[in-house]
Amino acid sequence: MKTVATITAATLAVAAAAPAAAQSIVETPLGPRIELRAGWDRVDVVTELHDGSARDEVTTGDSGITYGGEVGYDMVLSGASVIGVYAGLSKSTLETCDDLSFGATVIARDCLSTGREIAVGGRIGFVTGPNSLVYLKGGYSNGEFRRDVRDLTTPANNFRDKTRLDGFHLGAGGEVGLTSRAYGKLEYLYTNYAADKGMVGQYRYETGVERHHVVAGLGYRF
Repeated sequence: MKTVATITAATLAVAAAAPAAAQSIVETPLGPRIELRAGWDRVDVVTELHDGSARDEVTTGDSGITYGGEVGYDMVLSGASVIGVYAGLSKSTLETCDDLSFGATVIARDCLSTGREIAVGGRIGFVTGPNSLVYLKGGYSNGEFRRDVRDLTTPANNFRDKTRLDGFHLGAGGEVGLTSRAYGKLEYLYTNYAADKGMVGQYRYETGVERHHVVAGLGYRF
């Protein structure tokens, strides 16, 4: 009799847990969402200079504040797994200047400021609670950079331009449900852009750009 009672109790417990599990899946990231984001932005620039027989390398970096938004759509993959797609737009306050040197000779003053950045990609997440998850993400980025270069060897070569660089981004983060629809998040994102090339006097330069974001966000699901 005790065995029958134990089996019955266990069966009832499983039956009660099943709707609860299904409810937790319903409350996971599901459907369209929109969020506002802000945080720390770091850009590192590595410039290689060539004169045909030798090369030198200049590395510089600075930090600013990034702000923007993201829209996305999530769906349940299986069990407690979620997949989604997203698109984001952000800007930054970052602006930095540095001297370009070849050996002991300063040949140019290079100032860099950032414009808008567009990112699109996909993510996969794992449910940690109602409307909450941890996730990995990755995709395509296009960043806008403004450069003001003063050529100290040939002033006629001074120039200003606005460059848009293509690249890729990888990131990870976590979301915590604040209500059944609202959530807060924290995310790290690494972006690598294709090199920019050009001439400064008789020197050829090739500039690679890397970016780091640590952002917090508030989002809402519809």
